[in-house]
Amino acid sequence: MNTIHPMNNKQTILSAIFFAVLITACQQPQQLDNAMFLTYYEKNDYNQTPRYAETVEYCKLLAANSSKIHYTTIGTSPQGREIPLLIVDKNGYTTVDQARKNGRIVVLAEACIHAGEPDGKDAGLMFIRDIALFDELPGILDNTTFLFIPILNVDGHEDFGEHYRINQNGPLEVGARFTAQRYNMNRDFVKADAIETRSLLKLYAEWMPEIFIDIHVTNGADFQYVSTYGLEHCGFLAPNILNWSMNVFEKELCERMQQDGYPIFPYYSPEDWTDVETKPTAKAFVDVFEPQYSNGYASANNRIGLLVENHIYKPYKERVDAAYLYLKNSLQIAGQHAKELQAEIVKADQFVSSPEFRKDSLALSYGIDMSNPVTVPFLAWKDTIIVSDLSGGLWRSYDRNSPVTTETLLYQSYKAENKIKLPESYIIPQEQLETIALLDIHGIDYTRLQENQSIEVESYHFTASEWSKTPYEGRVTLKTEYIPIKETITYHAGDIIVSASQPKVQIIAHLLEPKSSTSLVYWGFYNNFIKAPNEFWISLNYMEVKGRELLDKDPALKTEFEAKKQNDPAFANNPDAILNFFMDKVKERIGLGVNRYPVGRVL
Repeated sequence: MNTIHPMNNKQTILSAIFFAVLITACQQPQQLDNAMFLTYYEKNDYNQTPRYAETVEYCKLLAANSSKIHYTTIGTSPQGREIPLLIVDKNGYTTVDQARKNGRIVVLAEACIHAGEPDGKDAGLMFIRDIALFDELPGILDNTTFLFIPILNVDGHEDFGEHYRINQNGPLEVGARFTAQRYNMNRDFVKADAIETRSLLKLYAEWMPEIFIDIHVTNGADFQYVSTYGLEHCGFLAPNILNWSMNVFEKELCERMQQDGYPIFPYYSPEDWTDVETKPTAKAFVDVFEPQYSNGYASANNRIGLLVENHIYKPYKERVDAAYLYLKNSLQIAGQHAKELQAEIVKADQFVSSPEFRKDSLALSYGIDMSNPVTVPFLAWKDTIIVSDLSGGLWRSYDRNSPVTTETLLYQSYKAENKIKLPESYIIPQEQLETIALLDIHGIDYTRLQENQSIEVESYHFTASEWSKTPYEGRVTLKTEYIPIKETITYHAGDIIVSASQPKVQIIAHLLEPKSSTSLVYWGFYNNFIKAPNEFWISLNYMEVKGRELLDKDPALKTEFEAKKQNDPAFANNPDAILNFFMDKVKERIGLGVNRYPVGRVL
């Protein structure tokens, strides 16, 4: 029979008590020190925003204290800063495969693409803390995975000071609009010149978020709204997703923002910014965003792109609160309609990949339909026009203590422009390395020819080309006319075949169709095909030799030459004109392909 030593018995009892207390403690919700998780913005009277290092430190603090939050990076800037990303999921999923396998809707939000507009950064950090650490909005992550980039333009963000956004009502110091390489990333979503843009697009192609939110601060006429918004209305979205976006997402978003005390209005341009006597809210033209912009890029991917434009004159705290509410309401709408939205996305992707979609012409841009405005209420301030005692000119001033509701003509109907007939596929010669690299960045599927092959294609031949006199977004842009010509061209093993039967067909068209205002032709990727690339150093006198050689080898040319001499006495009696005739023939033969766009269309 075994006996228990009194000392061993005491140790056993103490151990049992210790483990019981430990288990009980582990089962209780962990008590967090709320003060520990105050953001820099909250600690500084809601009117300062943290620098890059402080932002990253706070992101890592959140991730270290919640299994729902994962900190990672998506790329490195030209100045060597990593671009931070927070992935928020109730089960701690960190990959798109995990999220999709478990039925998640993916919402991607980014801030500080223009680093002088940091509202989304401070809002997003508080929002993630509240939902993942403090569980303030139970259920908001049940059906959603949330991706958040607090600073996209990390180098521009650190060009910090009071000299930017001088008319912006806080925070005290901000970063720059452009990157260290002077790119404006919200014009860069197709050409992707900036390293930071490429990092974002690769993330986008990997996750393909159902909703993409881009948070900005705008200038503009003064009004009561803390925020305006941009959502697709013209037709870049497939019809069923456009219908869902307008009648479910947009409708509920506006209702929820109103209930939260932050009514919103479509982001618009007035009839005339410059004429002080023209009331800037009498007519509101809702802007069209093509795929070079963030929300237009989402639309061309058959996904919802929400542009948030907080108003520059509103106090920083109000603007951050508005951004927070956009995030909250967007995730709640997405989560509550998860299965419905996922089904619509599948339907849209199948439609744009089908022959049915290619039966009709694709509009590459949209203009505002001036014949179809609607009258809507608009929350304005009482305004007066006075003679300025500073400039002596007329000055429209607003009384922010006198809110009024006016009637505004809202123009939010559109007409299709710049239509093209989509081919079955495009062929890109393998030496077009920049173009092929962009296919990879945008997540576009393609194959390669396995052997040399002669293929009948439609080629574009440029007929009138004009380059911009000054650079735009870092590039000398090209406007050109062209004529389509059917011809058989020999392509080589390794050349690229891009099928139009894929969901990203609109992105493909905006890259490769010269008629698009954001095509690679427009951005100057194909400038070398507009003129002969080689210098021509042959002496005119050499045509005394070469001309005889050409006539001996080419009877048709000889017939053409004799007829021209017979019918054009001035030509026949001008030795230089005769020699230039042969010089032009030589140039034609060495300049094959000049003014022909090398990307072919297989019809």
